[in-house]
Amino acid sequence: MKSRYGLNEISIADERWMECADKNAQFLSAVDPERVLSGFRRTCGISTDAEPYGGWEDSLIAGHGIGHVFSALAMRIAYLIGETERAGNPEDDRLKAELCGSVNKAKTIVAGLKECQEKLGCGFLSAATVQDKDNPDIQFDILEGKAEGQQWVPWYALHKVLQGVMDLWFYADIKDADEVACSLADWVADRVLAWDEETRRKVLAVEYGGMNDSLYQLYIRTGNTLYLDAAHVFDEPELYSGLISFKNRMKGVHANATIPKIMGYLMGAVAYMKAGIEDPEPDRIKTAEKFWDIVIRNQTYATGGIGDMEHFFEDGLLDGSRTQCNAESCCCYNMMKLSQLLYLLTGETKYPEYNEKALWNARLGSLGPDGGYTYFNPMATGYYRLYSSARPEDNPFWCCVGTGIEDFAKFTDQIFYSEDSVIYVVQWLSSDLRIGEQELSLRVDWEKGRFSLEFKGGPANSECQVKIRIPRWIRNRETILSDEEDFLEITLSAGESYELDFEMELRLIGLSDDASVKGFSYGPFVLCVPLGNEKWGISEGAGIQVYAPAWKVVFDASVRNSINYGKTQRAVLDREFLTLPDGVTLENFSNSFKDYIREEDGRFFLTGLSDCKGDLLELPLIPYYRTGNERYGIYWYIKEA
Repeated sequence: MKSRYGLNEISIADERWMECADKNAQFLSAVDPERVLSGFRRTCGISTDAEPYGGWEDSLIAGHGIGHVFSALAMRIAYLIGETERAGNPEDDRLKAELCGSVNKAKTIVAGLKECQEKLGCGFLSAATVQDKDNPDIQFDILEGKAEGQQWVPWYALHKVLQGVMDLWFYADIKDADEVACSLADWVADRVLAWDEETRRKVLAVEYGGMNDSLYQLYIRTGNTLYLDAAHVFDEPELYSGLISFKNRMKGVHANATIPKIMGYLMGAVAYMKAGIEDPEPDRIKTAEKFWDIVIRNQTYATGGIGDMEHFFEDGLLDGSRTQCNAESCCCYNMMKLSQLLYLLTGETKYPEYNEKALWNARLGSLGPDGGYTYFNPMATGYYRLYSSARPEDNPFWCCVGTGIEDFAKFTDQIFYSEDSVIYVVQWLSSDLRIGEQELSLRVDWEKGRFSLEFKGGPANSECQVKIRIPRWIRNRETILSDEEDFLEITLSAGESYELDFEMELRLIGLSDDASVKGFSYGPFVLCVPLGNEKWGISEGAGIQVYAPAWKVVFDASVRNSINYGKTQRAVLDREFLTLPDGVTLENFSNSFKDYIREEDGRFFLTGLSDCKGDLLELPLIPYYRTGNERYGIYWYIKEA
């Protein structure tokens, strides 16, 4: 089984990702710990003058976004520890100041949570709107049928809080975070291990995030079998086998509620494996692999985005499901976590290949040019990404804000892995890996097509065994590695470097339910046509305090679509159809599409096709992630004359 390197061992060097990390760090730095603690204090009756943050953080689901803030803060602290220990860092003073402020903030938060637990006399924590001051966990009673009132998804919110405190322990080793996490987990275990089967089924019918995932992690860390038993209560093997058993079984299923369940189920395989205990669910890995295959094949767009309006759709109905509400960011976050764990367990390259697609497209495009995070990422041509506020005080704290904050604090853990003293370079993202006094420096010059590795430090006779994943998007791949292989193995001595020249391949992409739908990619980057910002800023409600663009605009044509939660309207405009020259068939175009793409000064243009009026077109093609403040079109209908 492979393992990941710590966030403190990896430095970012790619300018695009450094900018994202800095924007994310600015959000975390602006978080006020008193406002974070406000909801928790009110739940347990501790007086506070601070107001909770707004949006979803002032509701029955409050705590879910703050839990992600805990995780992101912990991960940022781990990264900063590594950066401040790096000799000669030119930004050492600024980073040390940020680290000191972040650690103090984390300590304040954990101390405040511990005080709340002591006031309640148990490990329970909740920031949700108080319905009954004498019954702080009433949402859980309502869900079990023991009380009446309102509830949203209490176990989902609790999972985020538990995982966030665990991360403050695991990544940042904040004082008392272990005690707070275990006390909360004890409360969870006491409650769930008392359920009868009827109560269990009733509760698990409502979204609960990855409760099994967190509890299995906690068992791995502590060896306390109470957490192992409690985690298993949240496993639903009958549900998982049903989802993957026959065609269209996943249609209409809530994607972001389901992917974490599979992730948690898979984490159980790690827990039982490390414990040396017989697993009551021996098919965990096979089940997760099959689920992953189905989602990638039937629900996933070229960017790595998944589904429509938070749900899975009919198998393969990708073009037929393109709206302004595709690809909820949370789904990508969870699918990347699942892919990473499957890679650690199986070593199969298809998992980091998906994560590469998601990193350079779905995730890199999900952070706004001025900060802020996306909820939906439309796949229908003519829409745009709508970003949250970049400031905590104005933020809606959607679930996708939380997962975005966390993703941009931890993406470096996707780059390097280890197994049997071999370092695996899995993602081509410029960075430095430091192991003790040794350093492996990875640089990718995308413009020049140059990949380089340099092994620094250590004794003169030291060596480093490295396996480099050679992506399938490299045009000259056959000169580097045989088609049957995925990794190039090299040995570097101290002070030695390795360089590789590569050319990125232009590729045609499509959708399985309509052969005429085409798009383009260049290397790992999905390309799109920028479509301006006409009718900008006019939105439609797409859920509780969630919005999506109302107007679809393609050149000089437009249409306004209304949205009902769970059901979006699909619209196709005549301007989305591009006509081939006389006598050219769709098959001819597919075989020779590069003849229709002109390159000039590193820029691409789609040429030689006509619009619905018969006018010849020349359309710029740019990376999807760069269209933060523009409408875009990834997919187009190519028709014969």
